[in-house]
Amino acid sequence: MRDGLQSHFEYINTDIRDEIKRRIDQRDKYSVQMTIVLSAVLAIAFSERGFQKALIAAPLASIYFTVLILYSYRVHGLLAKYLRERIEPQLAQITRSEVKLYWENYYKDNAIPGIRKRFFMSALWVITLFTLLVLYATQWEDEDFQLVLVAVTVIYVVSCAVITFRFWK
Repeated sequence: MRDGLQSHFEYINTDIRDEIKRRIDQRDKYSVQMTIVLSAVLAIAFSERGFQKALIAAPLASIYFTVLILYSYRVHGLLAKYLRERIEPQLAQITRSEVKLYWENYYKDNAIPGIRKRFFMSALWVITLFTLLVLYATQWEDEDFQLVLVAVTVIYVVSCAVITFRFWK
């Protein structure tokens, strides 16, 4: 019975660890995709023909990919918490070992979490504010574009604030 229970918890542990690894890989892919999209927007905006109004898409791309990345961090955190609080203590009890020997419990006590998460949150604000400032500086005299610029400014800044409030922990 004990071996079956141990195998069950080891299977759950392995499955969740694999899901965490997939989420890390997924975030890396989202980061690369965001870099490609933002590079394309910059290339269009600052090309020889110079369509700077294309910068209006940069905050939208940043918001989209940042939400995907931060949601992945949120799920990753829940998976790690489940391992740390439920699965690893059970395994430690079954194997008569210290819970601190299991990865998530060890990691919680020894890691500096959140550096990349803070980077993505900061990048979201920098990209949004910088592109909006460039657009105001270069495109404000286009009266047909002023209303669009004001509207997207409100939408983007409110979106960034909501994202920051929702995901900042």
